[in-house]
Amino acid sequence: MFLAGCTILAGFLPASQSAAARVSASPAAPASVRINHHPITIEIADTDSLRAEGLMHRPALPPDHGMLFVFPDNQPRCFWMKNTLIPLSIAFIDAQRRIVALDEMQPLSEETHCSGSAARYALEMNKDWFHSRGVRVGDIIEAVQPPALPVARDEGSATLQ
Repeated sequence: MFLAGCTILAGFLPASQSAAARVSASPAAPASVRINHHPITIEIADTDSLRAEGLMHRPALPPDHGMLFVFPDNQPRCFWMKNTLIPLSIAFIDAQRRIVALDEMQPLSEETHCSGSAARYALEMNKDWFHSRGVRVGDIIEAVQPPALPVARDEGSATLQ
């Protein structure tokens, strides 16, 4: 879960890309990314309300599924696990799609987990997902479907870059 009072994480593509390059997408549309050839099916949390809810109150997360938190800018980010029942791993990702930090998070904890440097995205996966696949700081996340990573949106719109 994204911690709202902290300076926190943001997006995969430069904000300078023109609005004409954005494509409308349904919030329910399936999306997928890949890290080091490992496919991941993602839910996208690209609005304030979706980021605030995150994966709270869910009893489980399917294997190779995660939630991608998308922010409108690139700055340090912090998350916590209040009301989150699933043990999770988190990758903080900068605007160039590079992982800048990895951490493990315990369920129902208010301990903060911070990126330590500017980040545009955060990807939450089941506990140990990154470690068990050899994913490290410096690795790159690739968009698969759609072919570009999402950008943050206002509550009433859906856009991709």
